[in-house]
Amino acid sequence: MANLSWPQRAALALGVVLLAWGVVDRVAGRTALGLFHVITGAAVSTAAFRVRAERFVGTFLGLVFLVVFAVGAGTPGGPLDAGTIGNAAHLALGFASVALAESCVWCEQRARQRLP
Repeated sequence: MANLSWPQRAALALGVVLLAWGVVDRVAGRTALGLFHVITGAAVSTAAFRVRAERFVGTFLGLVFLVVFAVGAGTPGGPLDAGTIGNAAHLALGFASVALAESCVWCEQRARQRLP
């Protein structure tokens, strides 16, 4: 953990939150969203230990969360509709995932500049 950069630590925390959110969704009977959150949480948590992997996963999941937001908000009562708060969280997670990916790029560039 001490060797992880701040974007990696943020990604790890995000992955844990998504896993917990997935468990809550499953208990509440929202099976599709629960499965989605568990899978994305596991992907983010696993990728957090490699900057390049986190960069790819952050970019990909940013797009996925933005699509889930669009579909969920566009079809009220549908399988991906998480309600007003959940849909807003999906929008925020989409932008946060892209920000994490961009932060990983920044960390990689800084690390390359430090090499002799």
